[in-house]
Amino acid sequence: MTVLICASTGQSIALVEQIASSGEGTVWKTDRNGYLAKIYHFSHHERVKKLEVMVANPPKDPNSHLNHISFAWPQELLTDRNGSVLGFLMPQIKDAKELLDVYNPQRRKMLKLEVNWWYFLHTTALNIASIIQLIHAKGYVLGDIKPQNILVNDRLEFRLNSY
Repeated sequence: MTVLICASTGQSIALVEQIASSGEGTVWKTDRNGYLAKIYHFSHHERVKKLEVMVANPPKDPNSHLNHISFAWPQELLTDRNGSVLGFLMPQIKDAKELLDVYNPQRRKMLKLEVNWWYFLHTTALNIASIIQLIHAKGYVLGDIKPQNILVNDRLEFRLNSY
Protein backbone atom coordinates (compact mmCIF):
# COMPACT_ATOMS: atom_id res chain seq x y z
CA MET A 1 0.00 0.00 0.00
CA THR A 2 1.37 3.40 -1.01
CA VAL A 3 1.29 6.12 1.64
CA LEU A 4 1.52 9.80 0.68
CA ILE A 5 1.59 12.97 2.76
CA CYS A 6 -0.80 15.94 2.74
CA ALA A 7 1.44 18.91 1.99
CA SER A 8 -0.26 21.42 4.31
CA THR A 9 -1.05 19.18 7.29
CA GLY A 10 1.60 16.44 7.19
CA GLN A 11 -1.10 13.78 7.60
CA SER A 12 -0.60 10.43 5.90
CA ILE A 13 -2.98 9.28 3.16
CA ALA A 14 -2.94 5.66 2.01
CA LEU A 15 -3.88 4.75 -1.55
CA VAL A 16 -6.22 1.78 -1.14
CA GLU A 17 -7.56 0.82 -4.58
CA GLN A 18 -7.03 2.17 -8.09
CA ILE A 19 -10.38 2.98 -9.69
CA ALA A 20 -9.43 4.78 -12.91
CA SER A 21 -6.50 5.45 -15.20
CA SER A 22 -5.85 7.95 -17.96
CA GLY A 23 -2.95 9.21 -20.01
CA GLU A 24 -1.85 11.64 -17.30
CA GLY A 25 -2.50 9.68 -14.12
CA THR A 26 -4.55 7.37 -11.95
CA VAL A 27 -7.42 7.89 -9.51
CA TRP A 28 -7.41 6.01 -6.21
CA LYS A 29 -9.72 5.35 -3.30
CA THR A 30 -7.98 6.46 -0.14
CA ASP A 31 -8.17 5.57 3.53
CA ARG A 32 -9.85 8.94 4.14
CA ASN A 33 -13.60 8.42 3.87
CA GLY A 34 -15.17 10.52 1.11
CA TYR A 35 -11.90 11.38 -0.65
CA LEU A 36 -10.09 10.20 -3.76
CA ALA A 37 -6.53 10.84 -4.87
CA LYS A 38 -5.39 11.77 -8.38
CA ILE A 39 -1.77 10.67 -8.86
CA TYR A 40 0.08 11.82 -11.96
CA HIS A 41 2.35 9.51 -13.97
CA PHE A 42 4.84 12.39 -14.23
CA SER A 43 5.03 15.52 -12.12
CA HIS A 44 6.41 18.74 -13.56
CA HIS A 45 6.86 22.29 -12.30
CA GLU A 46 4.01 23.83 -14.35
CA ARG A 47 1.47 21.26 -13.12
CA VAL A 48 2.56 21.70 -9.49
CA LYS A 49 2.20 25.49 -9.76
CA LYS A 50 -1.27 25.09 -11.30
CA LEU A 51 -2.33 22.76 -8.47
CA GLU A 52 -0.96 25.14 -5.83
CA VAL A 53 -3.10 27.94 -7.28
CA MET A 54 -6.17 25.69 -7.48
CA VAL A 55 -5.84 24.51 -3.87
CA ALA A 56 -5.31 28.06 -2.60
CA ASN A 57 -8.13 29.62 -4.69
CA PRO A 58 -11.10 27.26 -5.08
CA PRO A 59 -14.34 28.48 -6.66
CA LYS A 60 -17.25 28.87 -4.27
CA ASP A 61 -19.35 25.72 -4.15
CA PRO A 62 -22.96 26.95 -4.33
CA ASN A 63 -24.26 23.84 -2.57
CA SER A 64 -21.78 23.56 0.27
CA HIS A 65 -24.47 24.61 2.76
CA LEU A 66 -26.42 21.49 1.70
CA ASN A 67 -23.43 19.21 2.35
CA HIS A 68 -23.40 18.63 -1.42
CA ILE A 69 -20.28 18.40 -3.55
CA SER A 70 -20.62 20.22 -6.88
CA PHE A 71 -17.16 19.60 -8.29
CA ALA A 72 -14.08 17.58 -7.48
CA TRP A 73 -11.72 20.47 -6.90
CA PRO A 74 -8.23 19.70 -5.59
CA GLN A 75 -8.33 20.14 -1.82
CA GLU A 76 -4.84 19.15 -0.80
CA LEU A 77 -1.52 18.48 -2.53
CA LEU A 78 -0.13 14.98 -1.99
CA THR A 79 3.62 14.49 -1.75
CA ASP A 80 6.10 11.69 -1.28
CA ARG A 81 8.46 11.60 1.73
CA ASN A 82 10.88 13.94 -0.08
CA GLY A 83 8.20 16.62 -0.57
CA SER A 84 7.75 16.09 -4.31
CA VAL A 85 4.14 16.73 -5.36
CA LEU A 86 2.69 13.57 -6.92
CA GLY A 87 -0.99 14.55 -7.11
CA PHE A 88 -3.90 15.83 -5.07
CA LEU A 89 -6.78 14.85 -2.79
CA MET A 90 -10.34 15.56 -3.96
CA PRO A 91 -13.86 14.88 -2.68
CA GLN A 92 -15.77 11.80 -3.85
CA ILE A 93 -19.43 11.44 -4.76
CA LYS A 94 -20.51 7.93 -3.89
CA ASP A 95 -22.76 5.89 -6.18
CA ALA A 96 -22.22 8.27 -9.09
CA LYS A 97 -22.50 7.37 -12.77
CA GLU A 98 -20.76 8.89 -15.76
CA LEU A 99 -22.82 11.40 -17.70
CA LEU A 100 -22.90 9.01 -20.68
CA ASP A 101 -24.90 6.53 -18.56
CA VAL A 102 -27.50 9.22 -17.95
CA TYR A 103 -27.93 10.83 -21.36
CA ASN A 104 -27.66 7.68 -23.52
CA PRO A 105 -31.17 6.10 -23.63
CA GLN A 106 -29.95 2.47 -23.85
CA ARG A 107 -27.51 2.87 -20.98
CA ARG A 108 -30.05 4.86 -18.98
CA LYS A 109 -32.51 1.92 -19.09
CA MET A 110 -29.91 -0.31 -17.43
CA LEU A 111 -29.66 2.09 -14.46
CA LYS A 112 -33.26 1.38 -13.47
CA LEU A 113 -33.45 4.58 -11.44
CA GLU A 114 -36.87 5.51 -10.12
CA VAL A 115 -36.76 9.13 -11.29
CA ASN A 116 -38.67 11.49 -13.55
CA TRP A 117 -36.23 11.41 -16.47
CA TRP A 118 -37.45 14.63 -18.07
CA TYR A 119 -36.85 16.52 -14.82
CA PHE A 120 -33.64 14.63 -14.08
CA LEU A 121 -32.03 15.38 -17.46
CA HIS A 122 -33.00 19.05 -17.41
CA THR A 123 -31.73 19.50 -13.84
CA THR A 124 -28.49 17.73 -14.74
CA ALA A 125 -27.97 20.09 -17.70
CA LEU A 126 -28.72 23.11 -15.50
CA ASN A 127 -26.26 21.87 -12.86
CA ILE A 128 -23.50 21.41 -15.44
CA ALA A 129 -24.01 24.87 -16.93
CA SER A 130 -24.19 26.64 -13.56
CA ILE A 131 -21.10 24.92 -12.15
CA ILE A 132 -19.05 25.68 -15.26
CA GLN A 133 -20.20 29.32 -15.05
CA LEU A 134 -19.01 29.55 -11.42
CA ILE A 135 -15.62 28.08 -12.30
CA HIS A 136 -15.26 30.50 -15.23
CA ALA A 137 -16.31 33.43 -13.02
CA LYS A 138 -13.36 32.62 -10.75
CA GLY A 139 -11.06 32.96 -13.79
CA TYR A 140 -10.40 29.30 -14.49
CA VAL A 141 -10.57 27.63 -17.90
CA LEU A 142 -11.73 24.02 -18.15
CA GLY A 143 -9.76 22.12 -20.74
CA ASP A 144 -11.04 18.57 -20.53
CA ILE A 145 -14.83 18.57 -20.45
CA LYS A 146 -16.04 15.15 -21.52
CA PRO A 147 -18.75 12.72 -20.34
CA GLN A 148 -16.22 10.58 -18.44
CA ASN A 149 -15.28 13.62 -16.33
CA ILE A 150 -18.86 14.45 -15.36
CA LEU A 151 -20.54 12.27 -12.77
CA VAL A 152 -24.13 12.39 -11.48
CA ASN A 153 -26.14 10.40 -8.99
CA ASP A 154 -29.83 9.84 -8.38
CA ARG A 155 -29.87 12.71 -5.85
CA LEU A 156 -28.87 15.00 -8.74
CA GLU A 157 -25.53 15.64 -7.15
CA PHE A 158 -23.06 16.51 -9.80
CA ARG A 159 -19.30 16.35 -9.93
CA LEU A 160 -17.11 17.99 -12.50
CA ASN A 161 -13.57 16.69 -12.44
CA SER A 162 -11.36 19.73 -12.62
CA TYR A 163 -8.17 18.03 -13.59
